[in-house]
Amino acid sequence: MKKLIYILIISLGIYSCESKMDEFGINPNSPEVVTPGLLLSATQVGTFATYSGQLGRLTNIFTQHTAGTVEGSQYLRFANYDLTEGDFNNEWSGIYTDVLINAQTLIDQFGEANPYYTGISKVLIAFNLGIATDFWGDVPYNDALQGLAGNKAPSYDSQEMVISAIHTLCDQAIAHFGVDVSANSFVPGSDDIIFGGDLDLLKSAAYMLKARYALRLTQVNETQSVDDALSFINLAGLAGNENDMNAKFPDSGGNSRNQWIDFQNQRGNYMKMGMYFIDMMDDNDDPRLPFFATEDADGGYSGNAADDVETTTTSDVGTAIAANTQDIGMLTYVEAKFIEAEAYFRDGQTTPAQEAFEAAVTASLQKVVGSVDTDFVADATSVLSLENIIVQKHLALFSSFEPYNDYRRTGYPALVPNPSSQTQKIPVRLPTPSDERNYNPNATVVSDVDVPVWWDK
Repeated sequence: MKKLIYILIISLGIYSCESKMDEFGINPNSPEVVTPGLLLSATQVGTFATYSGQLGRLTNIFTQHTAGTVEGSQYLRFANYDLTEGDFNNEWSGIYTDVLINAQTLIDQFGEANPYYTGISKVLIAFNLGIATDFWGDVPYNDALQGLAGNKAPSYDSQEMVISAIHTLCDQAIAHFGVDVSANSFVPGSDDIIFGGDLDLLKSAAYMLKARYALRLTQVNETQSVDDALSFINLAGLAGNENDMNAKFPDSGGNSRNQWIDFQNQRGNYMKMGMYFIDMMDDNDDPRLPFFATEDADGGYSGNAADDVETTTTSDVGTAIAANTQDIGMLTYVEAKFIEAEAYFRDGQTTPAQEAFEAAVTASLQKVVGSVDTDFVADATSVLSLENIIVQKHLALFSSFEPYNDYRRTGYPALVPNPSSQTQKIPVRLPTPSDERNYNPNATVVSDVDVPVWWDK
């Protein structure tokens, strides 16, 4: 099964407070007719905006896939690990207002008679809670999702509790997807702009999300983490679904824009490719290089060192990421096979670990290049070690948040922090947004970006 799954993304104004996302603000108390499909589409657009916007660009600077330059002062600060509490108010609001509140409103208003919509909403809540807790640690959950007229100063839940809630939400969603279609007043279709209402894909997504957050806890309880990750990947039923978990932009122009290319077009030279990433691919004749990066001013491929904020003749992000026709996967078969490879390796099962490792690199090549160089796959996977699995995952999941999460969790790849930065430490979290400090007396405020989150021991 090789279906393409389309998602409509509304172009953000990048830094403008008058974001295009405002067009999707849903007020369930207004005279406007609100349907579960409208709420679902708004929630999914908000999810993709969060995942492919500034947070993605920031983490890829930290992992040295890309590099910030002096051309864009904010990205120069990011390159120097200078993060302020005011930098991420929009991202926090996007998660809670544009996604979580809309999803919970759908459940509250339509959930009882529409278990399929409820299930999708719970997967989206789980996915976005995961983003929030990975970046900020303790975050609001139980007190936060009370609709637009609900608690404006929610208490924070521990990261341990939030990750447990992610699993519970996914389990509930899977149960909702298992009911008979006759139990639904409405059945999701094209209004589900990620999965098209495909219940098999939705169940797989829920199990893949559970596998991601099971493996996240390798430093907390490695044995349990590995056992759970393998169980959930097996239940995801991924055979034959190699690229079905990818969301894809339609090439329809107008407001339908891939944010990576939109940013590159609007903010040229604010961000370039990273030397570490380019050199690793170039040194190993990686066939994905001309797809992940554009040619530089000399007709080759090059990137900026972590402390090089001046050079702007180096490569930009390539068409495998930055193109209106290109998909940016939120949950992918490639990631799932890397999770499987790591879990089997940690469990001492080298044969299935090797098979999953090779499958992960193969699937990445097929997705990015459109063909598979079997010699390259053999070379890339010839060393079966935790470090090599994570390094190859780092290469394959360019643009994703996962290389940053893996770096914090494993220490791989062995990145050298920007030596010109004040701290000379890659941040391991984001500071609590200033709006939370100023307006939520119940906020757990953490300003020190060198304080690890709970799962990062």
